[in-house]
Amino acid sequence: MSGALPKLIDVERFAAKRERIEGVFTVTALDRLMQMAATPDGEVSFALAFFRDDQGRSRVTGAIQGSVMLTCQRCLQPVRHELAGSIELMALADESALSDLPGDVEPLLTEGQPVRLADLVEDEALLALPIVALHPQCLLPSHDKSGNEDGNPFAVLKRKE
Repeated sequence: MSGALPKLIDVERFAAKRERIEGVFTVTALDRLMQMAATPDGEVSFALAFFRDDQGRSRVTGAIQGSVMLTCQRCLQPVRHELAGSIELMALADESALSDLPGDVEPLLTEGQPVRLADLVEDEALLALPIVALHPQCLLPSHDKSGNEDGNPFAVLKRKE
């Protein structure tokens, strides 16, 4: 698909036509991601393919990648996080079809309505965020299993006994 990105996508129609969509959203265009970001810098690129599987079910596959500035939870300074994720979705009109969902895909509940493309990409970007954002230099030191207590803050208490 070329030209401007559609705001809404009819997953069933796109799957029937085997459409492909590629594009880029800035972080500022994705409201929920922007709320998580430390700065408005960054973008999320995506590539999506729509098709029907052997049972005639509408599927969406693809990938996202990009970067977003988050707040390091140790030093509270901005840290760039690279986003990457694969997309394997099956369109479902309602929750009653969840039991028929193959194990290798996630549900995309459409309720028979078009889906906002930005929401679909944003959902996958949010899933690609770390639980806790940290700079590499802000990672906690690993525990010394050799018995050396120099790095143990409680070692001074043991010496006072």
